[in-house]
Amino acid sequence: MGSAQQTLASAWPSGFWWLLSLLPLAIFVSLPLSEEGQTTIAFALLGALSLSYFWRLRLPKDSVLLPWLRLFLVFTSLALALRYFYWRATETLPFGYGLASSLAGLLLFAVEIYGFVTFVFGHFINAQPLQRTPLPCDLADPALPTVDVFVPTYNEDPSVLRPTILAATQMLYPKDRFTVWILDDGGTEQKCKDKDPVKAAAAHRRARELQDMAAELGARYLTRARNEHAKAGNLNHALTKTSGTLVLVLDCDHIPTRDFLVNTVPFFRNDPKLFLLQTPHNFVTPDPVERNLKIFRETPAENELFYTVMQPGLDFWGTSFFCGSAAVLRREALDRVGGIAGQTITEDAETTLDAIGLGYRTAYLNRPMVSGLQPETYSGLIVQRVRWGQGMLQIFLLKNPWLQKNLHFVQRLLYTNFATYWGFAVARLLLFFAPPAYLIFGLDLCDTTAGQLLAYAGPYYLASLVSTQFYYREVRWPFISQVYETIQSIYVTQGIFRVLRRPRSPSFQVTPKGERLDSHFISSLSRPFYLSCL
Repeated sequence: MGSAQQTLASAWPSGFWWLLSLLPLAIFVSLPLSEEGQTTIAFALLGALSLSYFWRLRLPKDSVLLPWLRLFLVFTSLALALRYFYWRATETLPFGYGLASSLAGLLLFAVEIYGFVTFVFGHFINAQPLQRTPLPCDLADPALPTVDVFVPTYNEDPSVLRPTILAATQMLYPKDRFTVWILDDGGTEQKCKDKDPVKAAAAHRRARELQDMAAELGARYLTRARNEHAKAGNLNHALTKTSGTLVLVLDCDHIPTRDFLVNTVPFFRNDPKLFLLQTPHNFVTPDPVERNLKIFRETPAENELFYTVMQPGLDFWGTSFFCGSAAVLRREALDRVGGIAGQTITEDAETTLDAIGLGYRTAYLNRPMVSGLQPETYSGLIVQRVRWGQGMLQIFLLKNPWLQKNLHFVQRLLYTNFATYWGFAVARLLLFFAPPAYLIFGLDLCDTTAGQLLAYAGPYYLASLVSTQFYYREVRWPFISQVYETIQSIYVTQGIFRVLRRPRSPSFQVTPKGERLDSHFISSLSRPFYLSCL
C-alpha cells in the first residue's frame, strides 16, 4: 500500500461506516414532503452549507476541522442533489405530452444525470487533497541518481527553445550527474530528405541552428531517422541513446527553475517504487479566452484548477498522472512498460496507466517550477483540447482500466472519469439547444411548476455553486468553466464521435507554440457558433 492509500485509510471512515451513513441519506431522499416542507428543509440545508463555506474562509489551510467541513459539504450537497433527482425522475418527466416531448425530456434528464455524476466525481476527487513538500537533497552525495533532461521539439522556432535549454543547463545539480538533450524531430533524416526542396532546406537549417545552440549552451543534440509515433517515438528513441537513472521531460517552451531537480529527485530515493513525480504547468502568456475577454492576470488561469486542486486530489487516491512535461520519470519503470506508450495520442496518461498496472506509484508535487506558453489562437487551443479528449477516450477503449492488473477500485473509477469527463462537450451542445426546442418547436421538456422548481432545483443548483466555491474559490471564478466548455463543445464532440467510430484513427497533432498575432481577426472555427445564434 502506497503512502497516499495509507493516508486515505487513516483519514476516512471504514466502508461499513460509509454504508451506514447512507441509510439516513436514502430515507431523506425518498421522504414525502409538501412543496412548502421541501422548500423549508432544502433552504435550511442550503443555509447550513453556506455557513460551512464562510467558516472555511476563516480556517487556516492546515486546520484539523477542514476534513470534517469537507465531509459535511459532501453529505449535505449530495442530499440536496439526490432529493432533486428523485423528484425529477418520479414527477417531472413529460411522458404525457407526445413521443417527441418524451424523448426530448428524457434526453435533457440524461444530460442532467451526466452533470450530477461529474458533480459527484468532483466531490470524490477533492475529498482530501494531498499536499506534499520537497524533501531535503544533499548535493554533495556522490550517490545522487543521474538524470537525462529531455526537451523534445518538432516545428517550434529555435528562439522558443533557447530560454528552456539555457535554464535547464543551469539547474542546481552536480554537472556530472545530469545531461540536457535537445530531441529534434524537425531535423530527422526524413525531414531533411523531403521531396520539397524548400522544406528540406528549412529542416537542414533548423537542425544546424539547434546543433549550434546545444554546443553553445552545454546541451547535447539528438535526432532520428524517421518521424514515427510522434512525441512518444521521439522520447523512446532518446531512451535507447541515454542511460540516466531518472528522466526529466520538458516541453520546449517550459523554462525550469534552478531548483527543479533538487526539489524532485529526493522523492525517487525515498520510494523505490515511485514511477512519476509530476509538477504543475505554469503559463506566462494568455490563452485566447483570456486575451479576448481581457482577463489575463485578473482571474485565475484556466489550468490552475487542474494543477492546483485536481492533481493533489488525484494524488490522495494514488492516481496523479503524467502530463507530458515538467515531470520526472524512473527509467527502470519505463524500461519495464516498454517505454513511452504509443497506442493513443495522450501517451503521457497512457504510460502512467501501464506503470501503475506493474505496481509502480505516482506522486504530485504542487510547486510550480516551469513557465511556458499557452496556445495563442483559438485554433491552437482546439487542437490541444481535442487531442486530450480523444486520447483519454482512446485509453478507456483500448486499455480498459477495469481489465488492467494491480489497479485498485478507485484508480479504475478515476481513469473511467478521465474519459467520461470529455462528455461535457456533448452535454453542453444539448443544453444549448434545449431552449429553442421549447420556445420554437413547442416541446415540453419538464412537467413542473415554478414553485416546484424553486423548491427542488433552486437548492440543488445553489448547493452546486457553493460546493464549487468551497473547492475552487482560489483557482476558478464562477461561470468561467461554462465559457471554456462552450467554445470547445462543437469540436470536442466531433473528436469524441470519431474515436467512438474508429478508436485507433486519431493522429497526434502538435499544439502550436510561438504563433505571432500581428492583427485582429475572427477565427474560422467560430463560424458554427455565429450560425447557431441565427
